[in-house]
Amino acid sequence: MKLTPRLLKIAEMVPCSESMADIGTDHAYLPVFLLEQEKIRRAVACDINKGPLQRAASNVAERGRMGDIELRLGSGFEPLIPGEVDGAVIAGMGGLMMIEIMRHSPNIAASFQWLILQPQNHVAEIKKYVCSHHFRIVRECLAREGNQLYEMMEIIPGKAEPVTLFEAEIGVTNAYKQDPLYPEHIKKLIRKRNFLIDGIAVDTDNETNRQKREMAVIEKKRLEELL
Repeated sequence: MKLTPRLLKIAEMVPCSESMADIGTDHAYLPVFLLEQEKIRRAVACDINKGPLQRAASNVAERGRMGDIELRLGSGFEPLIPGEVDGAVIAGMGGLMMIEIMRHSPNIAASFQWLILQPQNHVAEIKKYVCSHHFRIVRECLAREGNQLYEMMEIIPGKAEPVTLFEAEIGVTNAYKQDPLYPEHIKKLIRKRNFLIDGIAVDTDNETNRQKREMAVIEKKRLEELL
């Protein structure tokens, strides 16, 4: 099975394990691939909608994996029992939704040995959240698919130092800065600051906007030093 660059990078990040859950599985491409690569021995594929699960069932049957992948309908971690799988992947959904999934099922979240998260947005917010809720970020990676740059991370249970949103944006782990796509990531953050700086007049009378602009200027300089 051939995966997209984003899914392939996620698959590479998954530790060799007995079992895993794929949250928001859609076609179940990821668990099927991991089984075929012998990185896992069984999987639970979950989705909140019946349509994706039906597509997943068709794909799983076609690949001859009905005995290895259990399909479950439900939201977030709700279909799971604490301790029944070693880890989980949540990919392709918003970062704020991922935070809600973890908040809604803290016992299940705490039962995983590892989690791979690939948020579509609000990446810094979820990094900040996990670092203050009994998880450590042990790996951060980037993948390019077309013109889109995707960020992903591996987290494990454990105590971590709290991080600011800016620290979370640039990356928590030292190894992240060696990723070949890291300069592209930093340039993207610089463009974000430029957009904010250009959108607020230097002589604005709005104190909140003035402070935002000043902070963007400071952060832009710090980002440029990383290139």
